[in-house]
Amino acid sequence: MSALSQPSVLLSVRGKTIPTDRDAARNLHNQTAGSPEGIAGARALGDLSHSVFTPLPGTPGTEENELLFLDVWKDASGIGTFFSNEQVQQGAAMLFSEREAVIWMPAEGAFGFELTAPMSLKGRYLGIARGAIDDPQQTIDVLRKVHEPGLSDVRRLGQLSHQLYIRVPMPGESAQLEAIGVDMWADAAGMGEHYAALTGFEAAFSGDVHTSVWEQGPGGTWTEW
Repeated sequence: MSALSQPSVLLSVRGKTIPTDRDAARNLHNQTAGSPEGIAGARALGDLSHSVFTPLPGTPGTEENELLFLDVWKDASGIGTFFSNEQVQQGAAMLFSEREAVIWMPAEGAFGFELTAPMSLKGRYLGIARGAIDDPQQTIDVLRKVHEPGLSDVRRLGQLSHQLYIRVPMPGESAQLEAIGVDMWADAAGMGEHYAALTGFEAAFSGDVHTSVWEQGPGGTWTEW
């Protein structure tokens, strides 16, 4: 188990795709953001990893034809430069009819863990909880009390990691604080069992909590790094 002490930032991009066919969306993504030139450009500016998620069928919180990208960057300075590139903007305009990009900083002092996946479990599933908060420390404290005691049990059910981030407001954006919890799982059934019984986390947020469940790269090869 390791604490989240790294200075890296998380970039989330969530949106609805213009292509209604999943294969067409995947091919378009791989030809633009996932092209060798696109990957090299992102890496040169500090993008360490790029993961692609689609809604897990039969679960609430997502809409049809949505995509979610999670990128880990060394810092936030290169993100603006990357997205100001005309080719990047054109590629995004071809893929998404609407999208939201948000930069998140690791919540300092929050409970978090990253564990190696068993070789027998090949799937990757993502659970998201996001909402407005009043005080980051209160959010950290509440979620620690909710999640830390059950670490052994969630590991048994297939959880690989838990991370908490605080939104970085962009110029002109509202000053409302927001947090996002990001869970990675290797077992969809175990994830569903855990979330069905999970209570208490809502107290970490000041309003409605928006939850969603995703699957990493199903239905073919999405270019990731």
